[in-house]
Amino acid sequence: MTDGRTEAPRGGDEPSGTTADSGRATALRTPPAVRRLAGRLVGMVGLAPQGSSPGAEPGLAPGPDVGAETGAASSPERARRSAEARTPGSQPAPEVGAEHPPPVGGRRGVDYEVVSTRRGLGTAGALLFLVVLGIVAWMVGSRGYRWVAEQLDPPGDPAGEIVLTLPPGSSTASISDLLAEHSVVPSSRAYEWYVRFKGGPAFQAGEYTFQSNSSVWETMAVLEAGPSRVAQAAQQPLTIPEGLTVAQMAALLDEVAGLSFNGRDFLEAVRARPVLSLVAPVPAVLPDGVIDPAEGQLFADTYFFDSQTSAEQLAALMVDRLDAVLTELGYDEAPRRVGLTPYEALIVASMIEREAQLPEDRAKVARVIYNRLARGWSLGLDATVVYAVGTQELTAELLAVNSPYNTRVLVGLPPTPIAAPGRASLEAALNPQDGPWMFFVLTSPDGTLSFSETDEEFQRDKAVCQELGLCG
Repeated sequence: MTDGRTEAPRGGDEPSGTTADSGRATALRTPPAVRRLAGRLVGMVGLAPQGSSPGAEPGLAPGPDVGAETGAASSPERARRSAEARTPGSQPAPEVGAEHPPPVGGRRGVDYEVVSTRRGLGTAGALLFLVVLGIVAWMVGSRGYRWVAEQLDPPGDPAGEIVLTLPPGSSTASISDLLAEHSVVPSSRAYEWYVRFKGGPAFQAGEYTFQSNSSVWETMAVLEAGPSRVAQAAQQPLTIPEGLTVAQMAALLDEVAGLSFNGRDFLEAVRARPVLSLVAPVPAVLPDGVIDPAEGQLFADTYFFDSQTSAEQLAALMVDRLDAVLTELGYDEAPRRVGLTPYEALIVASMIEREAQLPEDRAKVARVIYNRLARGWSLGLDATVVYAVGTQELTAELLAVNSPYNTRVLVGLPPTPIAAPGRASLEAALNPQDGPWMFFVLTSPDGTLSFSETDEEFQRDKAVCQELGLCG
């Protein structure tokens, strides 16, 4: 053997892997059970090794009776046969009526398999490997899918009733932990993320009757139906108005009696979380000069609290409420509807909240913002400068302040929201009214805005604003 390979035997000769000096075939003994299994598997893929005859074991080839030669044939005879085996076209035909010989390199009644072949079984083995690999991949994939499905909808029917009390201020995370702890749902994480992505029901704190081994959607149906006993006797309402900043919310909480925490505790709870809403970017990717990464991510609404409600619970509840509203309004479709990411649309909603005082003006303000963005103009909104400098009294110097929030100077959106938008402003950001307007200005003490397409029209409206003392 000169190339390190053992070729499959041909016709009635010894295999070319037999060495000239020893005349012995290199072989490994294979247990019959393994050979039979290999035969079935190769038969499944419809292949047989080249050089094999019907009924032969896979990987084995018929050959001459070499049992006596390996120990009895003379050296000249072995050399002659070895030379014939290496000469093309020199294979003698087997004698007619000769008894079927044993496999190469063995004696009658004992099966052997050639160590390595490059024809026949190599092709079948490669295909067999691919078949087995495909079966394993299918099993892993189906098991993974089945595992995920069972986290949302466990096998079997719902079992016994479980009465749980959801305390005031419960967040999605705390509810999911409570449900999983009492075996209502199989996984707290699966419930929490399903609710966050699909949107969860608004519910009242109180007593609910669940069933163990329930699916996520069966559990949500119980929450949507409401509690059997409302637990609000010891609760107080807390209303967070639209348009406040996080700092203004904290100042408001300092004035609320009955809370177990103060405004500073609330700020620490909010800023301890690196990412709040599902639409929010990681703070590390925000540019320098950002005032508060959490801005705009606490939904303005009425909440209920008691003496046990913590700052962390209130903050989590406000974020959960925002995500639920954004999901309901379809903020995941913002790129298609307005050409912005969901977070950028949230920024637009916050500017609408600060600029529009009347409901009928919100969608028009949204249109002005999108028209100016489309033309590459600066937005020129005083509300963003007010947020940057912290005062309503804007001087010429303040209007030129170096800040990423100064939309009078910079083109594009500010890096974060500038306030907490309400539901109406969130809707307007996704549904701007059609129109050519490029400007607006306050022209009435009741908050009415006048919209214009040209600078000439805008200057006329601005003069009215100045005459009424509404702007400088």
